[in-house]
Amino acid sequence: MSSPVPSVVQAFAIVRALADGRALTLSEVAQTCGISPSSCLGLLRTLVGEGVLSLGEGKRYALSPPWSEIAASDLDRATRLVARARPMLERAARVWHAPIGLWRVIGRDRLQLVALGQSVAATRIHMEEGQRQPIGSGAVGRALAAAQRVGRDELARRFAAVRWQRPIAFDDYATQVAEAVAQGYGVDDGLSYAGIASLAVCLPDDAHSLCVSASVFAGSRSEAEFAELADALHQLAADIAALDQKQLSPTRKARA
Repeated sequence: MSSPVPSVVQAFAIVRALADGRALTLSEVAQTCGISPSSCLGLLRTLVGEGVLSLGEGKRYALSPPWSEIAASDLDRATRLVARARPMLERAARVWHAPIGLWRVIGRDRLQLVALGQSVAATRIHMEEGQRQPIGSGAVGRALAAAQRVGRDELARRFAAVRWQRPIAFDDYATQVAEAVAQGYGVDDGLSYAGIASLAVCLPDDAHSLCVSASVFAGSRSEAEFAELADALHQLAADIAALDQKQLSPTRKARA
């Protein structure tokens, strides 16, 4: 896969940041999207010139119609998917005695935990909905890189942005991503979070913007149990992806 064009990725990050209808200032957009103010200003001016954004009172930027309608429709779809997936995550967490998360790609460089099924075990791994991490971090980062088939340069960029709790060489990280390609899921064994082993599977769609993860205490599961958890996570990812297809089916029928 060829490396993405940074300016295009950043422009879409801005559109997503304004998708909920809020009007934001330059500094607010730059902070939300992780773009330098100078670069962000150039992008905002370009998007205004192309009619994608409008500049209102207080120098606040907002999406222009019909872009706002398109973004709102996509946001509603994502919100509905997360809401419908939540009971599935909670049920899986109870059965597997592990926190099960649904992660979404935010902009170019971040992952956000948008829904969480929390374990009911007496000793739990603490996770919170809304938490963010670098796009290359954890099992999710490896699963995402594998699904997207990112090139070595992009992989190195993602790797460099992670603050690893245990040292790991880039070549070892690249090998783990290659293993994720072969086995269909990513693994992080205490490198991102000490004492925590996690695995993740991307939802089977073209966008590769959503992943599910499971986290357990390192050494608490046998190899056979870990493999069984990976298989179950694959099925969960497929089931959540099927929810999205059900959401789209009425629209597809109407267009047919």
